[in-house]
Amino acid sequence: MIYDYIVAGAGLGGLSFIHHLIASEIPFASIMIIDHDTKNTNDRTWSFWTENNAFYKCAQKQHWSELGFASDDYLRFEAIAPYTYYTIHSKEFYQEVFDKIRADKRITFLQEKVSAIIHEDHLISVQAGDQSYHAEYLIDSITKPKAIPSDILMLSQNFVGWTIQTEKPVFDRQKPILMDFRVAQQEAPSFVYFLPYSENEALVEYTQFSTDFHFNQVKFESELENYILDELGITSYTIIEREKGNIPMTNYPFDAKPHKRVFRIGTVGGDTKATTGYTFMNVQKHAKSIIQELLGHPETIQEKGRFDFYDTLLLQIMKEQPLMVKKIMEFLFKNQPIARVLKFLDEETTLPEEMMILGQLPWQPFLSTLMKRTRNAVIS
Repeated sequence: MIYDYIVAGAGLGGLSFIHHLIASEIPFASIMIIDHDTKNTNDRTWSFWTENNAFYKCAQKQHWSELGFASDDYLRFEAIAPYTYYTIHSKEFYQEVFDKIRADKRITFLQEKVSAIIHEDHLISVQAGDQSYHAEYLIDSITKPKAIPSDILMLSQNFVGWTIQTEKPVFDRQKPILMDFRVAQQEAPSFVYFLPYSENEALVEYTQFSTDFHFNQVKFESELENYILDELGITSYTIIEREKGNIPMTNYPFDAKPHKRVFRIGTVGGDTKATTGYTFMNVQKHAKSIIQELLGHPETIQEKGRFDFYDTLLLQIMKEQPLMVKKIMEFLFKNQPIARVLKFLDEETTLPEEMMILGQLPWQPFLSTLMKRTRNAVIS
């Protein structure tokens, strides 16, 4: 049997494509989704902002109209219109999309690990278990680069998060904090991400930008304990959910279409913002653009070269001048409306808006990094 599509990986990328494909005008007779996991646990939380449809019903459960930023002597909350900030628990996302998959007889789920992918001219072959499966097109969210060149910047956003519950109402439901730098910056740029789900339940997540993908979980949890006590003033709480992980932060040029019949999506498709780790909305946009291409209406891709340049400079600063990151973020959020910062992170600002933003940042770390990169480029 030859499937219309094989989807390798049933994570954010693969399931987002399925979600948008089912809602599209594309006719299809058969799809196979292959993943070694049945996706029935809450293994992560995705947060994002948008001024349009959030795409998923589960996103409507938790959303906010303002965001905060905090540093040592500074705490600011601000309305973010025209945006709304959403969060999705992965288990609810998986369930929503798998409900659609189970209701559609054209879609088959195979719980196996993909061991090989072969790109042929007129067909794609996928090896899973002891069988080989064939399709017209492959949606690939699992194939990682075989080697990373030495001149590529590669950092990691490491995090440990607790969803905590208190007996008494202590949280302001309307006051999430996007970045709270009131934590030690001794080893690497570090902050806490705080999302109040209700008056007695919240996600508190300790995050660190590092050159090391391995981190000390015990230390991270100790920092969480200190933050909950010192900044939130909470002495008694119950941890009802835990999450941990890391997100690659890199200027590696991922190939989103390595073959005319293969579309990569998710982090391996270049959908993770290099300097923030934000992925969710980029995946949704990418899934829709793939569908438009399959319909014969490829979208015009806006030139993003200058944003890649901004990201590369900041990644270099994170690597070589990590203690400057806190200062840069303080200048960014103190001198700009948060909605404009979000637009900039979405890579949707105009050049004049970007000059306005960049002109308010401390110039020294960017200038020294730019001079160093220019000098290295001349030498090489």
